[in-house]
Amino acid sequence: MMRKHARNWLMKIILGIIILVFIFYFGSIGGNLEQDAIATVGDTVITREAYVREYQNLITVYRQRYGTKLTDEVLSALDPKRQAFDSLVNQAVILATADELNLDVSDREVQDLIYSHPAFRRNGHFDPGLYEQTLRYRGMNPADFEALQRRMLTIEKMERLIKESVKVSETEARELYRLQNQEMNISFVRVDPETFEKQLVPSHDDLEDYLADNADRFRVPKKVKVHYLRFPAAAFADSLSVTDTMIEDYYYGNLHQFRKPEEESAEPYYPLPEVRNRIESELRISRGFEEAYRQAKAAHDTIYQTEDFEGYASGHDLTVTSTEFFSESTVPDELAGVRDILQWSFGLGTGETSPVLSDDGAHYLLLPVDEQPSHVPSLTEVKDAVERRWRADEALRRARDMADNLIRRLGEEDSFEAVLRAEGLVPRETGFFIPGGEIPGIGYSGEFFDSLLGLSERNPLVDRVFLVNGAYHVMWLRERGRLDEARWEEEKEQIRTAYMSVKQEQYFQSWLEETKASMARSGKLSLHRSVDEL
Repeated sequence: MMRKHARNWLMKIILGIIILVFIFYFGSIGGNLEQDAIATVGDTVITREAYVREYQNLITVYRQRYGTKLTDEVLSALDPKRQAFDSLVNQAVILATADELNLDVSDREVQDLIYSHPAFRRNGHFDPGLYEQTLRYRGMNPADFEALQRRMLTIEKMERLIKESVKVSETEARELYRLQNQEMNISFVRVDPETFEKQLVPSHDDLEDYLADNADRFRVPKKVKVHYLRFPAAAFADSLSVTDTMIEDYYYGNLHQFRKPEEESAEPYYPLPEVRNRIESELRISRGFEEAYRQAKAAHDTIYQTEDFEGYASGHDLTVTSTEFFSESTVPDELAGVRDILQWSFGLGTGETSPVLSDDGAHYLLLPVDEQPSHVPSLTEVKDAVERRWRADEALRRARDMADNLIRRLGEEDSFEAVLRAEGLVPRETGFFIPGGEIPGIGYSGEFFDSLLGLSERNPLVDRVFLVNGAYHVMWLRERGRLDEARWEEEKEQIRTAYMSVKQEQYFQSWLEETKASMARSGKLSLHRSVDEL
């Protein structure tokens, strides 16, 4: 019809309008895609959506690890935003380098990895049905999952290639042996911030300035309140019929699942009657989950059109559950296992309905109904907390200054004793110990272990202070014990191997940072947003 009336002036106007719509619509999409990019590595664009997924995965890991101890303060110290951002950039840099080197992962390598994954195996064998079912529950399809595995294998192969160039000499191994096995006695002076903290009295201006300089430490995170509908698989499983044909199809299509552990008879598989109930149960659960999804999807499509969340729930005898206000680190327990919960709870506007979301037992629709934006409270609201932190930080700074000054003077004078007497300080001793764990009288410090490498009778002073158990320590070598040379000969190769893994990781991290710097200089790596902007 359009071709027939192409010369008609009205049709030309209509076509002109369509063209303008296409220009502005797809032009705006392109602009949004550019705006959504947070970094570019070669031809790879890292989007904010990818960052949100990575960030959410980290939050889930930390929630499982810390449980109720995952407060906003702990989350701030872990800095998952920085970790998620760096992880995505690092992966892209490694993959770009692998592509330049034509480093390839074969289809067979991907297949072997998937076939060996325990989540996809039953009775010691890979189960295609379980594989597809597991991916479906996770909201993935096989093609995307296999692409992800290929990506992971490429990163692992590239990392292995870099690390394999690292060697460890016998001299390096012996130095590690000496460090791990030669006892030493350390003298130290403890500078405790509590000595200064009791004397500090901040002014109002001190606190105002401190709050302004450390606003993020007191920032109240964004919080949202949501309504949600839950569609549990169990609510549909019992009402669904499972026919004999379905059971037989499942049995013969997944026969390897029913192999007997040993050859008990001529027949290697359990007969269908013996496993019928098990198959029926699995089919009901699977079909119940699928039916729950259909119900949730139908609800979503209707609510999307009518914009009446409450009305749909009332008309279909569904319960609308309301949450209290929660932040990214305080997701209610009943929603904590829902995949992409942070993205859709905090990414939607008030009154917008989420797509169908899922956990291992149900599907959900979310409706954010209210939000409390992130903000920095006034000094009046948080004065006690600001004053506590100001005192702690100022006391720590003064203790650090005193400890640094003491190291400087000890490094300039021939007699440590004279400097300590002038300051009215009495050193303590650790007694003989082997470095690597708890330092007697001081506490644990992994950094201190590294600083011992260069100590000797001619150069006994540790040239920087260490904060251990809340206090700064100035330390120097007093004396060493003897080495067991026979044991060194016995353990030489084992020590070399252990040191190899440490040195390889250090070398790889160094290579990664140098590669990123080089790519940034050449324009192959561009960061479009900082972590603070995400």
